[in-house]
Order: sequence, then structure tokens, then C-alpha cells
Amino acid sequence: MFVLTIDQQDSRSHADAVPRILEALAPIEAIVPFARTVGDEVQGVLDDPDAVAEAVRRIGIDAGWHIGIGIGEVERPLPETTTEGRGAAFYAARQAVEAAKSAPAHLVVSADPGSDHRGLAEAALRLLISTLSELRSHSRGYVGFRLDHPEATQAEIAAEFDVSQQAVSRVLSAGPADIVSGAEHLARHHLDRLQRGLSEGAPHVD
Repeated sequence: MFVLTIDQQDSRSHADAVPRILEALAPIEAIVPFARTVGDEVQGVLDDPDAVAEAVRRIGIDAGWHIGIGIGEVERPLPETTTEGRGAAFYAARQAVEAAKSAPAHLVVSADPGSDHRGLAEAALRLLISTLSELRSHSRGYVGFRLDHPEATQAEIAAEFDVSQQAVSRVLSAGPADIVSGAEHLARHHLDRLQRGLSEGAPHVD
């Protein structure tokens, strides 16, 4: 299982971004839905590496979050809300989000026991976040739309954001969507391998 815990950066000096990020994460298939836990923190439980990587990409497009990903067992029956959750994945996510506050790209992946796949998944997700963080807000929007609608033309993306096609072209021609997409696919691979390794090596928790 994967537990994602994210905490808003500099929340005391910025407006509450939780409603906005919950809307951004709404398309993600979570087995325990993303919800506010306390303050400006959001948490969700997922069982699909693809969904984890997509969630991180959506968080990166929104920007301004510390991201902790915990991988491990979750006690069953599954809770209705994450605040009721217990298990190794929850503990790992708590450690990860705290460590993320001083980590590169403000993202940490934590798993016990760890493996090379943990570090490689973390590196891929940090590349994803770092690439998006170099873009302005509207440019991140173009990239996100391109990845959500890969068949959309630049003219269609421009119409969606009410900007010129040239503005969209200037951003996309530099290749950030390709970098983010590649990092996302790489992260999916290593998260899947890590999850499989943990499942094979750990007993089921009831």
C-alpha cells in the first residue's frame, strides 16, 4: 500500500490551498480518498503505483507542497478516513513528509525495508517535481493538460487557457512535458517493483 501525506509549504503566509489540491487529486483512484487531516495537511491511501505517480504529478503542477510517500502494510479493515488509519505505510508517510521539509524537491519516499527501487523511485519523482517547479503556474497548466490529453493540439490547449498558440508552443517546445512524462513512467516502474518486493517479503497484517 501507498500512503501519500502532503503538507502545504509556508501555510502561515499563504491562503489555504487544501480545497484546490483536493480538486486536483479528485481524478486519482484512491482506496481511502484524499482528505484534509489537520491544518493544511492532506492524506490518501492508494494501491496502484500508476496512481501514485500521477498524484505526485498533479501535486507538482499545483506546486507548493511537502510530499511524503510511505510504502508498506496498512491495518485492515481499511479505515473510512485516513485519520483512522494505522500500519507501517502510515508511519512511513509521517516520517517522509517531515523529512521532505528539508529534502530536495520537498519529496521523500519511505519504505521499510528499503531497496534500490526506493531510491530510484524517489529520484524519478524528484526529477518530475523539479522540472515542474522551474515553470510558471500557467506553464505548468499547459504541461498538465498535455499529459492529461495527449492527443490535444497546441491550438486546443491554447483555447483551453485562453492564450495564444505561440505561448503554448514556447513552453512545450522546450520539452518539459516529455521530461515529466518520462520521470512519471520511471517512477511507476520502481514503485511497482518496490511494492512487489515488500509484498513478497512481509506478512499480511490483519
